[in-house]
Amino acid sequence: MKKNGVILLLGLIVILSGWWVLNSSSHAQPSEGVIDVWVTWGDDPDQLQALLDRYGSSSDIPIRVTTQVRDKDLLEVLPGAEPPDLVILSAGDPVASYHEQGLVEPLDGWIEAGGIDLDDIYPVPLEQCKSLDGVTLCLPWGCDVDALFWNKDLFKAAGLDPDRPPQTMEDLVEYASKLTSRDEEGELSQVGFIPGFPRSHTDLYVRLFGGAFYKEGGAELTLNSQPVIEALRWQAQFNSTYDSEDLQDFVSSFTPYMASQHPIFAGRRMSCQQCHRSSPLQNKRTPDTGFFEGKIAMMIDGPWQVNPEARSSDEPQVEYGIAPLPPPAAYPERANTAVIRGPVVIIPAGARDKEAAVQLLAWLTSPEILAEAAYANSFLPTSRMAVQDPRFRQNPDFNVFVELMAHPNAQPAVTTPISLELNDALAQIEAELLHNGGDPGPRLNEVQAGISPKLKEALSH
Repeated sequence: MKKNGVILLLGLIVILSGWWVLNSSSHAQPSEGVIDVWVTWGDDPDQLQALLDRYGSSSDIPIRVTTQVRDKDLLEVLPGAEPPDLVILSAGDPVASYHEQGLVEPLDGWIEAGGIDLDDIYPVPLEQCKSLDGVTLCLPWGCDVDALFWNKDLFKAAGLDPDRPPQTMEDLVEYASKLTSRDEEGELSQVGFIPGFPRSHTDLYVRLFGGAFYKEGGAELTLNSQPVIEALRWQAQFNSTYDSEDLQDFVSSFTPYMASQHPIFAGRRMSCQQCHRSSPLQNKRTPDTGFFEGKIAMMIDGPWQVNPEARSSDEPQVEYGIAPLPPPAAYPERANTAVIRGPVVIIPAGARDKEAAVQLLAWLTSPEILAEAAYANSFLPTSRMAVQDPRFRQNPDFNVFVELMAHPNAQPAVTTPISLELNDALAQIEAELLHNGGDPGPRLNEVQAGISPKLKEALSH
């Protein structure tokens, strides 16, 4: 099957018909009788506003949507006397920090009142919304999960079976070598696999090596554990076959993304689609360009790549396959390991009308609405009933991601009050070690010693 990649809109903000949308530099003041919904993404605000206007029409309560809200804007407004009624975040990573500051309304007492069926929500996406003591702080509004994409034509040209992806992490290293080539002048012309492209996946690699950044659901930092060391060493070996500057020049030849300002969450930079979610943009080069132009043979990416509605007609036609990232050869039981994250919805602790907010939250997370939102914005629905929507079931590529989300080896992204500081530290470690080499142990020990006490202090409050 021929596929086009997703080309994503960067930075467009427009004025909408119906209830209005304001940009993040001029947020609307709360109004009596209006439900304010803030969204940290939303390059197609018409779609989001039109969706929520359906609720407004049926309930006679106007809904005002503000998109592309920045983290700093939330931190300024959430502690105030008049925060928005609902906030839709690109990912749940900030929620633990918001909870520590008393900015998030616990939902357990509201779920039954709103008629929200938690049994319909896949358990792993829901688990990322739980605090260490089991309090429900948010509800998932979709799922991001990653899989391995491979270019079948490049596999054929390298003498590899185009219908058989790497079966182990060791195979992936071997395949990458066979799929890397240089031109007559010795410049890189094709790279088999870049472990940090189009963004960091260290969290996923650590899980495949049997560990995590935290243990006990975030109660203790384990950054200097052996699985983290092994994950960094496994990634570093790909870069050892070519000069770091050569690789940077190669990547920058088809996308400026590696120097982008997309936020980093849980040790990885968010993708264009996670930040922007929708609205294809013609003639723009984004991270997946290298894969769809045949310059990178294998990449790890998410379900936004397989939504036919989000493809640009200008994108090159590529025959590709999708499969779970393979496990280490010694641990076949870790097959189908996945890290689950994605959009979540919170109710600010200071929301004016929590009852109205809960009713809207129940509507947003209902199967019909969630299926529509997920398809329009290229994420997986987290509702079991929504997944039965023909738009998902009839697309075998979507099924790869749905099966990963529901697999016993799927694990939630763990976030804590010190996640943002940890993210910055991990980004620095990756920049130092994956491109320049070296033993990761000392740097990991240093960061562990500096950040671990801060986690203990935060959790003691």
